[in-house]
Amino acid sequence: MKRIYLTLLSISVLLNCISAYAWGPKGHDVVAAIAEQHLTKKAKKNLDKLLDGNSIVYYSSWMDNIQNSPYWKDGYNKTKTWHYANVDKGETYQTMKKNEKGDVVSALTMLTKELTENYDNLTDSMRVDYVKMIIHMVGDLHCPMHAGRLTDRGGNGCKVKWFGQKTNLHSVWDSKMIDSARKWSYSEWRDHLDRKDKKFKKAAVQGTYEEWFMGTVENAAEIYDYVERQEKAEPNLSYQFVYDFSPMLEEQLLLGGLRLAHVLNSIF
Repeated sequence: MKRIYLTLLSISVLLNCISAYAWGPKGHDVVAAIAEQHLTKKAKKNLDKLLDGNSIVYYSSWMDNIQNSPYWKDGYNKTKTWHYANVDKGETYQTMKKNEKGDVVSALTMLTKELTENYDNLTDSMRVDYVKMIIHMVGDLHCPMHAGRLTDRGGNGCKVKWFGQKTNLHSVWDSKMIDSARKWSYSEWRDHLDRKDKKFKKAAVQGTYEEWFMGTVENAAEIYDYVERQEKAEPNLSYQFVYDFSPMLEEQLLLGGLRLAHVLNSIF
């Protein structure tokens, strides 16, 4: 009986950890796969050397996975708040009280500055870790519920049903939405999304991390408004929600990929 209890407890902890992630592994793979298509030859060469021959897709979920490793308490736990930035209704990133431990915008800004202005003074392991973090966090920067409200912990406290099953709004935008929209592999997502012209791609990479994030804040606000209009304690989101928000999902994945390539090309 005790063994069964411990097993159930372990499963519960794992599910709670997973619900805090953005996009889920497939979404992060899509962002990295799109980015990989737009890396310069120089960036590809430097990244290949730095990442010991592994692709950026290989490391797209590394920053989530490290939370389950023995090394989490040995320094990596300081990055726990670097996946998101909460913005309450009526607030902006600028007006919202900042998390003193850092957030996705401030962390990306810091890591990029370190790799561009202080590269020679970093150890090899620091360079590798910083790149892995950037690969992941640019994806996080574009996930709507990672710009969710502090009042409901980025949608974790916003109870909904997904095709009749109880869940929360954060979990919907983790992996449920992408898997319901299309039964594609990450490479199929990449091939079907990465088809915009040069004008779109050039415009997409203009701006700063903060400006890119404000677009995600606007997306989060739109999603909250949609859910609140349902006027139910636990609104049932299903086919109509997928239809209405698939264009947003697709655009955010594409923007994340194009911008990740732009960041890595700028660094290397």
